[in-house]
Amino acid sequence: GQTEGAIDAENFLGNGEKVTFAGLEEANGKLYTSVVPMGMSRYGIAKWPDMVTDQELVAKADGGSASSSYTAGTIPSTQYPDRAWVAIYSGSSFAEKPVIASTDKIGFACGRHRSQYYQTIWAADNGDLYVFSPGYGRTFTSSADLKKVTGTKPSGAVRIRKDATEFDPDYYVNFEQIGTQHPVFRCWHISGAYFLLQLYSDGVEGMMQGKDAVTNELAVFDAEAKTVVPVTGLPSDLAGFGGEPYGENGAMYIAVTVTGGDKPAFYKIDAATGHATKGLVIDAESVATAGKLTVRK
Repeated sequence: GQTEGAIDAENFLGNGEKVTFAGLEEANGKLYTSVVPMGMSRYGIAKWPDMVTDQELVAKADGGSASSSYTAGTIPSTQYPDRAWVAIYSGSSFAEKPVIASTDKIGFACGRHRSQYYQTIWAADNGDLYVFSPGYGRTFTSSADLKKVTGTKPSGAVRIRKDATEFDPDYYVNFEQIGTQHPVFRCWHISGAYFLLQLYSDGVEGMMQGKDAVTNELAVFDAEAKTVVPVTGLPSDLAGFGGEPYGENGAMYIAVTVTGGDKPAFYKIDAATGHATKGLVIDAESVATAGKLTVRK
């Protein structure tokens, strides 16, 4: 049975697939979450056999490794890599049936690294929700012992207007045609309609390398103007970034680690220019995340 407030992740989208949820974004008195389809379980295949689009997709034997391992009798990856879904809750409980917005302009909306799923849906200050996709379905490739549905959609962004419950038909951005033309790995809202993008440094080819992918490239996306400006001023011996950045007042603060002997430091990225300037140095090996506490009087 289902407990109060619980979500049944089997057949959540009505296509027979189990799902996971990537990120919760609160805006406009609503709660938005990206719904990521993840193939069909044995239970799902038995219960909704007509939802299996191709019997060749059902694994004949156990396979894969680590977070990509799967068991025989399941469909290990989604049959719908070229579609994105966002569930919109407007009440006070997950037991309510959400409105589900769907689009085929982008693939499913989440960043991914091994078994980690990263939030890629963020609201701008005016309440419009921007939905980003790396086009990760392209990494689902068939092997000799397992057929998969391979995605074709490039990394892109779409939006749901503040007062809408479906995707804006007039808005679409293809990140592989602007800026450095690299797909998005992760992203965050800075302020206004500016977003910080962490990109696959080696493009789609780099993304296909999975856990070995290099993601040391940052850019600022102006969602209104549909422009991408590469971030400048970062150290030449950049090693990576520390967890979640923090944005406010037109700037993003992000912890940067380097390969040389220097300690991690915060860099302030100006959203309008994309220029990063070095700030606070932290006496530590690495930094996981940073935030700000506000005094409420």
